[in-house]
Amino acid sequence: MNDGPDQPLMDSDADPADSRRALRRDLGMRCEVVSHYCEEVVEHRVTDVSPFGVWIDTSFPLHPGAEVVLSLQPPRFDGAELTVFAKVARAVTGRRRSDRGPLGMGIEFGDLTAAEQLRLERALAGIPPKVPRRQAN
Repeated sequence: MNDGPDQPLMDSDADPADSRRALRRDLGMRCEVVSHYCEEVVEHRVTDVSPFGVWIDTSFPLHPGAEVVLSLQPPRFDGAELTVFAKVARAVTGRRRSDRGPLGMGIEFGDLTAAEQLRLERALAGIPPKVPRRQAN
């Protein structure tokens, strides 16, 4: 992720979830992912969406930096499918002590045009945000 002039720099001790560029909207929908690891389209479940990316629940997350083609049909997107080049920004594999929450991967949109991003923002407006998980003490 690039920090632009209007993007605040993130404190190294800050929780990344507290410094998001946009609200993640709580959605459950299917998506299709294509990567060079599998020649076939693999269907997954998206659990939250923002204008910058999605979280995909999967038992087999790809490594951060892996490039994918992602297709999904956001609600109120006029029935159109959104297909973008994207990359894995975060993976939760359950192997690290710091891994919390469900297994999966955060996908960051790569080639979403400004018009598509605005259209997606408008489509997501009014959908409840993702409720943060409580951390165990």
